[in-house]
Amino acid sequence: MRSAALVLAASMLAGCASTPASPVSPASASPFDQTPAAPSIEVTEAMGGLHRGDVAPDFDLLDQNGKHVKLSDTKGDVVVLAFVASFCPFSGAEQRHLLELASDYKARNVRVIAIGIDADEAGYRDYLARMPMVIPVLRDEGSATALRYTPPLAQPDFKDRTMALVTSNLVLDTDGKIRFFTVLDTVHFDAKLVHVRRAVDQLLGEKGS
Repeated sequence: MRSAALVLAASMLAGCASTPASPVSPASASPFDQTPAAPSIEVTEAMGGLHRGDVAPDFDLLDQNGKHVKLSDTKGDVVVLAFVASFCPFSGAEQRHLLELASDYKARNVRVIAIGIDADEAGYRDYLARMPMVIPVLRDEGSATALRYTPPLAQPDFKDRTMALVTSNLVLDTDGKIRFFTVLDTVHFDAKLVHVRRAVDQLLGEKGS
């Protein structure tokens, strides 16, 4: 059953990747807005590469305002990383919820950072144009950062490994260690970021915030 879900996830996202970006209205009701009982596909050690407990690789990327954002500068804060792409409706469905997450936890030293892995500048700008993005949306040109984060055996049906991290979410603790890491599961998609919020709440509880 799980393998069938993975195949379905791969085929649906592959369809996103091969279809030109179409107008998406993340602010409206979406069929992808579900609250699954379990998180999306959790990244495990068996997938190789990064997994829970590892230190997240540093990066230095430009945001939509031309400002450098360096991950190592966020030490001391809880960080939510979201890898997004304009062509994927699942990224569109969670977009407004990323903004709500940032607003709800702003006073508690939680930073939300989106990393756009569109192949071209036009796609990146399309994602930004859908709604006012008050969180940093970083341009990962060439997907070099995404590839560093992609476990080799995660979403194995994707031959183009730049696609394997689309609509993945991570939560990092105050030391920069990965405490939550999922890749897209189209069958049990958590657009409202319920499980991301739970991971953030757990970390805040541990540090007494």
